[in-house]
Amino acid sequence: IEGIDELAHGAAPEVRSRIATLTQDAMDGRVPLEAVYAKRLDIVRPSKRAMDAVGRAYVCTVVPGAAEVIAALQRLGKRVGIVSGGLEPAVLHLADHLGVPRENVRAVGLRFDAEGAYDGFDETSPLTRAGGKIEVLGSLGADERPLCFVGDGITDLEAQDVVEAFVGYGGVVRREAVAEGAETYLDGADLRALLDIVLTPEERTRLG
Repeated sequence: IEGIDELAHGAAPEVRSRIATLTQDAMDGRVPLEAVYAKRLDIVRPSKRAMDAVGRAYVCTVVPGAAEVIAALQRLGKRVGIVSGGLEPAVLHLADHLGVPRENVRAVGLRFDAEGAYDGFDETSPLTRAGGKIEVLGSLGADERPLCFVGDGITDLEAQDVVEAFVGYGGVVRREAVAEGAETYLDGADLRALLDIVLTPEERTRLG
């Protein structure tokens, strides 16, 4: 699911359609992310309670094999993180479910007032604009290398040049620009196929 679209489910149909169109345009690269990010949040103005609900929805709709892949990589001593233009309160729900340490999560923070109502977002976050993932991933030091990044959107593909391996994922939505531009592309939904791509034969043997 797209978190921002999920937040709009209770809105009028024309509002839901507008937000879905803005999201799709940004994900497909037709408009820059920064042109739609604040606009969508100003429309839905998500409360803390709504963000918790989206976080639970993330957990309920996690793609096949995600938990198994993360557990396998961690057993091999690899550091796993999440870099997302999604909203941090919801993304943290998913990270906790998958066993990804919160300190390894980069997402967009929100502010709430004393009653839990929406009070703005972190406008300084690079993840609210095109090229933001390049900045976040490019800032990782030599001790984080080699680095593999998996993503399904155009802002994920942008980061291909700053990682050692980029894998496009088409298991939920196939975006032709990502499929054509990615070094490696997964068409299937099950993320376990990633292990055959990123692990050495010796590492696969260690996993049994």
